[in-house]
Amino acid sequence: MSSNEISEKVLDIIKTNIGIEICPWQLDKDLTVMGMDSISFIQIVVALEDDFEIEIPDEKLRLEEMGTFNKITMVVASALNAKVIK
Repeated sequence: MSSNEISEKVLDIIKTNIGIEICPWQLDKDLTVMGMDSISFIQIVVALEDDFEIEIPDEKLRLEEMGTFNKITMVVASALNAKVIK
């Protein structure tokens, strides 16, 4: 899966669960400021794991680790790479 495909899917999941569009200059903006709360964070994690067929490591399941679009995308890419390596 290409990085563009991952990014588009992550953007769609965020939009579905928070109801916001992320512009290119907002890729490192804190999603809690943009409307993500603990419930929507959990919904995003579940959607990511389902849609990408991955398991996000427990140590990454914190807002500090997955609080921006770029951080979420990096965690997903890492989990996809780990899945391929296994």
